[in-house]
Amino acid sequence: MTVGPERSARIAATVESARSVWEATHDADSLQQWLKDHNCHGADAVLVTMGLLHCGLAEAGRMFFTAPCRQAERDFHNQVMEGLGAASEDL
Repeated sequence: MTVGPERSARIAATVESARSVWEATHDADSLQQWLKDHNCHGADAVLVTMGLLHCGLAEAGRMFFTAPCRQAERDFHNQVMEGLGAASEDL
């Protein structure tokens, strides 16, 4: 995945904006809710989480997908994975 300069700048700005939320709560669910409330979704939310917490993709992805406010994203992800699994069985 290529992250261009405009997207990189937007992610960096969101990291800085979210810093106060993280420092006040140290709660991954609160962070994800704040990101959702500020229109930061999907890969961008994961990249912001990685940048803010200095963690890897696996940990940031876990925080994203396990947050209660990300139920719709989790459901979509699960449906896609089930579809891929079913399609691979047909090969």
